[in-house]
Amino acid sequence: MASMVVHDRRLLGGTPAFYNYVMQVNATTPIGNIINVVARRAREVGKLKRLHILCHGYEGHFDLSARQTVLDGRGGFGLELGQQGLNLGNYGLTSAWKGLVDLIVVFSCSPADTGSGNEGTRADGRRFCGYLALSTGAKVIAARDTQSYNSVNMAIPIDFGDWEGTVFEFSSANPDGIPVADPSIYKTQRSRADAAAA
Repeated sequence: MASMVVHDRRLLGGTPAFYNYVMQVNATTPIGNIINVVARRAREVGKLKRLHILCHGYEGHFDLSARQTVLDGRGGFGLELGQQGLNLGNYGLTSAWKGLVDLIVVFSCSPADTGSGNEGTRADGRRFCGYLALSTGAKVIAARDTQSYNSVNMAIPIDFGDWEGTVFEFSSANPDGIPVADPSIYKTQRSRADAAAA
């Protein structure tokens, strides 16, 4: 089955290229275009086995329930993907992928974070990832914590290395997410060997 990567170029580093389809986007790419291209590519091959999304995650210093600023940064505010981003306000657009994608891996900082006080708010990252799974019918893999990666050389494909913190799997059966015991199997396809092992 086919694979695809969507790389928002604001996440510095080379785009891993060992996918059937590679899409580079930036701050001027409408989110609707990204959704439509992924759906079109998936339909061309019947279904995508893997969709990897590489982008920054929105983080902030907010407890939205208490309406106050907090010292420690929190994620869960969505993805810096294209012009509008992808978040709890527009995740429903991904219903265009329903039945077209088996697995979505989000390589981003803290998309599955729900800071204390942010449960049920627009910064509820676990809810966002769960809704993404429900909307697409795909299994979604996303991290709770800030992720580090190499971006030293733009000619070298991004390497996220080991995942930092807890990684969750979201699905229609488990939209609240369950911890992944061994997240090392989810990595970008930087080489033919990576692609073959995925």
